[in-house]
Amino acid sequence: MDLFTQDINYKVYMGGNLVADVSERENMEKDFNVYAALVKTYFTMNGQHTVKIDGTTASGLSFSQLKMIREVEGQDVLTDYSVKYEDNYVFQDGKWLIKDRIGYFMIIEARTLNQ
Repeated sequence: MDLFTQDINYKVYMGGNLVADVSERENMEKDFNVYAALVKTYFTMNGQHTVKIDGTTASGLSFSQLKMIREVEGQDVLTDYSVKYEDNYVFQDGKWLIKDRIGYFMIIEARTLNQ
């Protein structure tokens, strides 16, 4: 959570629909912890990341591939997420932090793992 400002604004879109709109790092951390408690295994691979810096602010675009395994009705289910992030950054206390983030979950695919 240390990548985000205290007053972070974070929105998530899935299938073009707004599914989450969270303000403040403390609230985001609470929501994340509830969601993360359902995940048995988690993997993230970050790809292309471009940033345009303008003094002490910046904007960026990045892409990530997320994989999560959850147990559903006694079976492990792997969900793949292809995500595009649009970020706005600020330089605070000697660090670049994310002030605003919009996550676009572009492709979501789930399948049961063979056991």
